[in-house]
Amino acid sequence: MKAANETPEIASTILLFLRAPQLGRVKTRLAESIGPQAALDTYRSLAEGQIDRLPQNWPLEIHFTPGDALAEMQQWLGDVHHYHPQVTGDLGARLETAVTRAFASGAQNVFCIGADCPALGAIHLQSAEQALQGGADLVFGPANDGGYYLVGMRKAETAAIFRDIPWSTSDTLQTSLETAKRLDLQVQLLEPLNDIDTVEELQHAVAQGLLPEWR
Repeated sequence: MKAANETPEIASTILLFLRAPQLGRVKTRLAESIGPQAALDTYRSLAEGQIDRLPQNWPLEIHFTPGDALAEMQQWLGDVHHYHPQVTGDLGARLETAVTRAFASGAQNVFCIGADCPALGAIHLQSAEQALQGGADLVFGPANDGGYYLVGMRKAETAAIFRDIPWSTSDTLQTSLETAKRLDLQVQLLEPLNDIDTVEELQHAVAQGLLPEWR
């Protein structure tokens, strides 16, 4: 039994990386095809739907950018979440800092996700947790564009995986796997899923009922 003043263990914490919902600053590649307002509406649907699909009772941290958008984020998603401004630097630096902080706060497993994958649900996070409990050091959810929609780990030092990665390219996951091999990390992969970055991917998600039709 824990002492009354002992901090309870936090088994698995989700870090959700989001941008403030600002016109012209989200889903810019998609906006080239459907316009900035429709892209913003799609982004909002993606993020709100992702939060709804997370496992119940898992701690959630929302890591947002730009760093001065706290009020905007709270107005959008409510004040019930734990919000953290992302640090400056590339995505790797932001991920490493957030993961290290989460472990320092007591998390046993940490999972990083974004809001680009409308098929990502509780079952994938639960499978990722089981992989870590089964001995994997690192678990990736591969995206079909060469990146990944989820990464999870059980040790703070594993966050070194985020260094020197070509982000937002078709080589993102492959380079990460090569880095994991060099660091002697045991890796497990989940099923591949689609991110939403192009109008074709959006149309496919709408046809599957994963997203509402845009206007």
